[in-house]
Amino acid sequence: MPMPVHSFHNHRFSFEEGELAGHKNLMTCVIIGNQHPVVVSDGCDLVTAQIICIKADVSHRVAVPKGGADIIYLDGVRLGTDRAPFMPLTSEWRGLARAFDLQDYAALNTFRSRLEQDRLPPDQSVMEIVKELYLAPFTRLSQTDLASALGLERTQALRHFKATTGQTFRRFKIWAALVAATRSAHAGERIGHAGIEAGFADAAHLARTAGIVFGVTPSVGLSGLKTIETM
Repeated sequence: MPMPVHSFHNHRFSFEEGELAGHKNLMTCVIIGNQHPVVVSDGCDLVTAQIICIKADVSHRVAVPKGGADIIYLDGVRLGTDRAPFMPLTSEWRGLARAFDLQDYAALNTFRSRLEQDRLPPDQSVMEIVKELYLAPFTRLSQTDLASALGLERTQALRHFKATTGQTFRRFKIWAALVAATRSAHAGERIGHAGIEAGFADAAHLARTAGIVFGVTPSVGLSGLKTIETM
């Protein structure tokens, strides 16, 4: 089934066993342990489960168990305020990983809708911008470009973008660039060059950002990353 036009992307990072230091996801994610439970903690609370959902912008650490895990980021999914920062999910959520295996967009969207707050379909004018960020994060779209594309005053445009995507314009650009750089480096490009091509100033800038968002340096992260897929 083809990818729907002007839609949010979803990314599966398949990791080997290891530790992810304290970090904050830019997108909602679901971690699925392949053989053993995953451990997620924030210094106060600790959750051990085979499958765990983690809210965006929540500081946490992750212990990826023996056998590895799939970390699936669901761009644009916003969890309700009643949801815990990280929470166990039932075994049926293994179907989320199978949706990637089968490239089944209908199944993937069903899982997304089970997590999301009830809301109207996203504004397609914003999704045009999101599509451009996915395709070319290095173009460095400015806030002025965003306002012009949406036909709104700058502050209104920024608010509308966040209301539609669940993330600020700046942080969404960082996320799109980070995924692009990771994909390129995993395919064999030198880390520094992959970062610059995605819009980062240099390798150090990419490393700092990866530590904040993934809890691991690019070199260590890539050594444990088996595959990266986007739907």
